[in-house]
Amino acid sequence: MCVNQLKIPIYLNRMDDLVKGISNEISKFKASLSHHLPAIEADVNRIIKRQSQDKRSIEYYLDTLLSLATIGVGETVFINLLEYYKTLDAEGGAFYWEEYSREEE
Repeated sequence: MCVNQLKIPIYLNRMDDLVKGISNEISKFKASLSHHLPAIEADVNRIIKRQSQDKRSIEYYLDTLLSLATIGVGETVFINLLEYYKTLDAEGGAFYWEEYSREEE
């Protein structure tokens, strides 16, 4: 009986280490993505400032930022670009907002 009781804590310690390791890797991954965010944000700010009408380019950035936002990176940049995009294409803006809202749930 003592042997079984010893195995459980060892197993739990290994699981705890595994979870901590995965969490650490996810944090590193998010930090790596965040490192590239300023360049994307600068591009988005240029699009908005110049009032670009290039929907294809805007949608490229929206797709990229939506993917990042689902893991908690770049949400503010996504929303800023989406607010601008809605002035160009209300239906397209509604689509991206729906996708973003779905990921938030």
